[in-house]
Amino acid sequence: MIIEGFEGPRPRPDLCVKAANFSIKILEEIAAAKAQLSKTAITSNPPSGDGVSYKMWHAARMIGVHDLTPMSTVAGAVADATAGFLNGFGMTRSIVNNGGDIAIRLSSEECVNVGVRSDVDRPEISHRISVSQASGVGGICTSGLGGRSFTRGIASAVTVLGVTATIADAAATAVANATYIDHPNIIRINAEELDPLTDLKGVKITYSVGDLEEEFIEASFGKTLKYANTLVDHGTIVGAVVSIKGQTRLTNGIESIISAIF
Repeated sequence: MIIEGFEGPRPRPDLCVKAANFSIKILEEIAAAKAQLSKTAITSNPPSGDGVSYKMWHAARMIGVHDLTPMSTVAGAVADATAGFLNGFGMTRSIVNNGGDIAIRLSSEECVNVGVRSDVDRPEISHRISVSQASGVGGICTSGLGGRSFTRGIASAVTVLGVTATIADAAATAVANATYIDHPNIIRINAEELDPLTDLKGVKITYSVGDLEEEFIEASFGKTLKYANTLVDHGTIVGAVVSIKGQTRLTNGIESIISAIF
C-alpha cells in the first residue's frame, strides 16, 4: 500500500507513517469479522456499529448483486479508512493506493491525474482520469482477469469511479463479473482449485479467455454497460471503464474527466 499525504505543497511523511500503523488496526478489525464478511451481503445481517466492517457490508449490499460478499470491498475499504485518517489531520491531498484500489481525498484547490490500465496484467496506461473535488470521485478501483483477485467475467480490466473506494471496489467486482458470456473458449473452474482458502468455494471463476468472435465481444459489452449505466443512473457509482479483448468502452457521463492516451 502506498500512502501519500500533503499539506499544501508540503509532504507529511510523519503522518503517512501514522496512517500506515492505523491501517494495520483496520486489517485486524476486518480479520476479526471475516467469517461474517464472507457471507453474501444481501442475505446476512449487518455487522454491529458503524466501523469499516459495516461500511464494507453496506457497500456490497448497495450494489444489489445476490452473491456479492463484503470481502469484495476489502482493498478499497482499507484505502478509504486510511485516507480518512490522514484527512483528519487537515491534509489538502491524501491518496492511498492499495494495490491499485485507490482512495482520494482532495481540497477544492487540488487536482490529480490517475492512470487506467486496459489490462490488469500489463503496465501500459490506456486512459487518464482527472480527479478534483468537483468530480465527485473519492475512489477508483479495478477488477478483471488476472492480478490478485478472482473474476467470473472476461474483462481484462474494469475500472470503477465511485464516491468512495469501498463502493468502487464492490462495483468493480460486480461489473467485471457481469462481462461473462458463454463461449467454448472461456474456461472456468471452481475458485478453491486456485485458492483453497477462498470465500468463494463452489463458485465458478474464469481461468482463461481464448479467441472470441466480434459478436460475442459486442454482446458482453452490451449487457455489461447496460448494468453499469444503471448503477450510474441510480447514483451508486460515478462511472466505469470496461476493457474486453483490446477494446475499451465508457459508461455515460464521464467523458469530461477521462481521456485516452495515444
